[in-house]
Order: sequence, then C-alpha cells, then structure tokens
Amino acid sequence: GVKSLDGRLKYFIFVSAVFAFAHFGLYLFLILRAQQITGSIVLALALYSIFNLSYAVFAVPFGKLSDKIGRKTVLFFGYILFLVAIAGFIVASNFMYLILMFIVYGLVYAIVQSNQKAYAADLAGEMKGTALGLYSAVVGMVTIPAGLIAGLLWDKNPLTMFYYIFAVGVVSLILLYFVKEGKEYKK
Repeated sequence: GVKSLDGRLKYFIFVSAVFAFAHFGLYLFLILRAQQITGSIVLALALYSIFNLSYAVFAVPFGKLSDKIGRKTVLFFGYILFLVAIAGFIVASNFMYLILMFIVYGLVYAIVQSNQKAYAADLAGEMKGTALGLYSAVVGMVTIPAGLIAGLLWDKNPLTMFYYIFAVGVVSLILLYFVKEGKEYKK
C-alpha cells in the first residue's frame, strides 16, 4: 500500500520528518533552558504548565482555522512561529520573557501537532490509515536520532543546540513551501 501513496503525501511526510529533527520533544530541553535562566526547577515546571495551557487553549481554534483556510497555510505560519520561538529561547534572559516564549511554543504545538497529521490525511485520499501509519512511523523513527543529536549538542553548548534547531526549522519551512497541493485538497 505504501508504494501506491500519492507522491505529494510522500514528500510531505519527508518534510514532516525533517521538521521532526527540530521538533522532536523539544519541550524537555525548553524546561532545562528555563531552569538555566531562572535557576529554579519549580519555575521551569510552572513554565511547562503554561506551555500545556497554551497548547490546550489554541489547538481547537487552529484546527478550525486550518479547516477554513487550508492546512498548508496554517502549517506555514506554525513553522514561522516555531522559528520565532526558538530565536526567543536563544536570547531569553528573564522569567517574564520565558513566559512569553512558552506561550508561543504552546501555540506552535497547537498549530503543528494535529495539523500535520490532518494534512497527511488530506493528501492520502482513500488510503488514510496507511498514510497516517507511515507518517507516524517515519516521524517517530526520526525523533530518536533527533533527540540524540540535540542531547550531544546540548552537552557541548545549549545555545549550539538551539542554533541547530533553528537551522533545521528554516530548512523545514523552505521544504514545506514546495509541497504541491491539488485542487481537490486546497481550501
């Protein structure tokens, strides 16, 4: 069944896999970054709660928005916002700034997490189960080396890891731009 999937879908899964090298469970490193800046694991975990609240509040509205204006458009905005968030974590220096960045990253998660899957389903045609299975397998497999790379970079210098993630995010944004939509999938 995988061989008969649409080429646009396969390319989008590739784009999602590249993005997963930057968005692999990153929130764990964001908690560590918050602890570095604040000096407190309690404040860092409070910021993680803010991230989760932001994600929960904005997931449905951004899902509805993608239903109206198209998933690719919303994802493109999400990838740009991801770059803003990562740049923010690079320059973050105080608790108030971290609050804003955790809210922004919650928005990113709300936009990207479900809309990538929904877009894969849109591009799948009649083979939604196979498509989502392939999407999940590929993205899931990528998170293992992505986390290892991030961990090695973090050990050398946490900011180096964030620069790497930013660069991968830029590549992902460029690749997303070239996802071709057929009129049957375009909103």
